[in-house]
Amino acid sequence: MRTSGKQYWIAVLLAVCSLGGSGCALVRRGAAKAITPVASQLTDGLMHQGDLDLVREGAPAFLLVLDALAEAHPDNPTVLVAAAEAQMAYATGFVATDNPPRAKLMYNKARTYGIRALSKNKRFARALEGTSQDAFEDSLRSFKVRDAQALFTTAASWVMWIIASADSPVALGDLPKVMALIARVRELEPNIRQGGIDMFYGIYYTVLPLGGGRDLAKAKAHFERSMDIAGPDYLLPRVTYAEFYARYAFDEDLFETTLNDVLAATPTRPEFTLLNSVAKTRAQALLDRMEELF
Repeated sequence: MRTSGKQYWIAVLLAVCSLGGSGCALVRRGAAKAITPVASQLTDGLMHQGDLDLVREGAPAFLLVLDALAEAHPDNPTVLVAAAEAQMAYATGFVATDNPPRAKLMYNKARTYGIRALSKNKRFARALEGTSQDAFEDSLRSFKVRDAQALFTTAASWVMWIIASADSPVALGDLPKVMALIARVRELEPNIRQGGIDMFYGIYYTVLPLGGGRDLAKAKAHFERSMDIAGPDYLLPRVTYAEFYARYAFDEDLFETTLNDVLAATPTRPEFTLLNSVAKTRAQALLDRMEELF
């Protein structure tokens, strides 16, 4: 009999807690050495799942585990970044379409975790509290290659929160900070997350207003570079290319061909299993809406 998603993740939680004997050692302060790999491994394990229903049903329990770890270990950047990544992935994959207000709350939680992780850097923390964009950008110079993942996760969750808060001038006012974070990541690790930087810029140059910075030629170049970096085993950049560039360029043939190629693809790298499943589901949903979109 198949174990339900909820039961599966509760079993994971019980297994984790059993390491501590009496009480859950992994959510007690003072167990940072044990927690750091466990938090990362839990997130990595989720990425290997191909059953979207299992993930959708069971991931809330998983998120609760990471939230508990983050609250018990607020000074552990690895735990905070793992919690941020999980919140953002679940919100984007399963919540944003059906419940935008809830997704907005989850993006904000992810953003908060990311900022807390980066704020271990005192220079960044001081600049964040100030009002000078120049000082903020200068503070980013103190981050090194080892910090690129945390910078990228924070920027990605921050921009998703801004998009979800498009009616808020305060949120929109944070966009220069996000762009500065992305620019620093690009300097440190330009190929991070299988072309994630170029995918970010591809979306950015696509959705800017006409006459306000939109540049479809730049967007196309960034998307093509993102797909080149990702290779054939990571499908999300192709779906994003169709959803944004092809749609905004009114290229119906490119839209349909790209998404059908995604559906026909047979990627083999297990670490992309969940995201590729999400990409295929998204590709089919977009194809089903072709008449509406064009």
